[in-house]
Amino acid sequence: MNPGLQCRNCGNECLENVQVCSFCNEPVIPWPIETQKGVELFKQGEYKKATQWFEAALSKSPGDALNLRDIGHGLFHQQEFIKAFDYYQQALSLNPNLLDVYFNLGLIFVQQGRVNNATFSFMEVIDRVYPLNVNHYYLGLFYDQNRFIQQCRFYLGILFKELGEIEKSVHQYELILAMNPKSILALENLGDGLVLLGRYTQAIHAYKRALKLATETKDRLNLLNDIGIAYFKSEKIEEAISHFKMVLKEEPDNINAIYNLGQVYYCEGLTGRVKKDYEEFIKSSENAASILFSLSKSMISAVSSQKKRNQTNLNLIGEDTKIKAVKELVHRAALSEATVLILGESGTGKELIAHMIHQQSNRFEKNFVPVACSVLNESLLESELFGHERGSFTGATSRKIGKFELADQGTLFLDEIGDIQLSTQIKLLRVLQEREFERVGGNTSIHVNVRILAATNRNLKEEIERGTFREDLFYRLNVIVVEIPPLRERVQDIPLLIRHFLDTMRVQRSSLFHDISSEALVVMQNYSWPGNVRELQNIIERIVTLHDDAVIRLEHLPKELLQTKQILKVYPQDQNDNLKSIERENILRVLALVHFNKQKAARRLGISRPTLYEKIRKYHLDSSDLKV
Repeated sequence: MNPGLQCRNCGNECLENVQVCSFCNEPVIPWPIETQKGVELFKQGEYKKATQWFEAALSKSPGDALNLRDIGHGLFHQQEFIKAFDYYQQALSLNPNLLDVYFNLGLIFVQQGRVNNATFSFMEVIDRVYPLNVNHYYLGLFYDQNRFIQQCRFYLGILFKELGEIEKSVHQYELILAMNPKSILALENLGDGLVLLGRYTQAIHAYKRALKLATETKDRLNLLNDIGIAYFKSEKIEEAISHFKMVLKEEPDNINAIYNLGQVYYCEGLTGRVKKDYEEFIKSSENAASILFSLSKSMISAVSSQKKRNQTNLNLIGEDTKIKAVKELVHRAALSEATVLILGESGTGKELIAHMIHQQSNRFEKNFVPVACSVLNESLLESELFGHERGSFTGATSRKIGKFELADQGTLFLDEIGDIQLSTQIKLLRVLQEREFERVGGNTSIHVNVRILAATNRNLKEEIERGTFREDLFYRLNVIVVEIPPLRERVQDIPLLIRHFLDTMRVQRSSLFHDISSEALVVMQNYSWPGNVRELQNIIERIVTLHDDAVIRLEHLPKELLQTKQILKVYPQDQNDNLKSIERENILRVLALVHFNKQKAARRLGISRPTLYEKIRKYHLDSSDLKV
């Protein structure tokens, strides 16, 4: 290598006396001797020694972007990611076109779980990429432009899937295949994305292209399973069964094929075919009995899974455009394993959203474990999250299993995470990064596989500025954000929510209530609902408990709804007189319609006859009051 003829920015070999690199358009400048020695050591894998030489170069030229970048690379390869990040940021502030810095920042963000930041970094790389050659020592394996771009797009495909943006993920794999049609990995990932989008025919085509290219037995069997699943989802049952059988004939104990075939038999009501297929397996496999037993277990699992899904049929009530957007985002979030941060005022339904994400995810059969962070002090919260060993503190008379362990393979929901103390935030951050922890008073590391969902009614960015919430923890949580609108911003959903609560209570309590009067509904839609949906539910429960009626009326509503400024604008007269007047006229109107037939009037009003008689006496009504 002749450093005098190589661009220090991108590694391109330049002609002698060239002043601007033809690849990256950066000035071609001489390499300091310290940098030359550092690069040689870097290429040999001596990253610590290389970093020392890069630091020596920086000491001679403080504020040089390339020297800062070089130190960042040395630290990056020593896995000193936080230190590398600082040097990279300084380098970019001086030169925003450093391609390899953006790439390594993307890798750091992936390692930290900062999906949005990683996505931005890799997009920046693709926007700025220039031709690369074998001498580009920092980017190591990426000897040419095409391979480098493909690597970036692979990361973007994974990241977009984590964010629930499946269309964008699929597009990245399509772009890779346009550059390299024989990329098996891109074809497999493309097929997976197309299945999530319901484009099964295209998915099958992608899988079959990959199958023709696959040479490893394991890869072929996985692809046959994938093709079978896509056929099953597209309701081509015989093709699905055929592909699962292909796998089992080649590998009789293939768990995925056994599970998938059992699911097909159960879901399609084809349990009678098991005997026929058993006879088929006897002819081709010595493990026919084992396969039959495994298939039976798979069908039992399918029955159990279906029952569990049916028992937890959750839904977000509402037709407002904001709520529809939330529903769509929940569905996309459930498809990924990314951490989800749920934002919203108290009572908006943050835990319901968390339950929905869990129910729609692949972890729905496992535990959903909620933790109310706001109601526990610091020491109790740590014990609650991580568990404790016997004797670890006064009162710890036995070992306690924490919520992280209980949620292993399932979902942990950290409610009101903005309320936890800084010392606990540090420990929580470590668990989110490493998925490992020790019980309080213990020294054995426990590894868990947990999906994290968190919620808060606080503005975490403001809490960061106040110094009460860690920025690094925020970025760990802030991957997919679901923001629930307050009830006052979707008043058109109030009638739907009211009827939903009434229907529920009619079943649970044998209540007669089934509707709400237009006058009462106007009051409810003009109320500010500081407690949101939870407050509405509590009020409906109070009305159902305290009154014997079929329709919610003005007189049923609590005082807090009738004494607000918004309601007084709707009913500006003296309140009591006004409400009495509305009720009196309503009863008179119904009596007129039924010619003062009290039985029919009570039925139309949704009240009992004794209640109607009481109202008639209260308002001194008789047939002479009727307007003819």
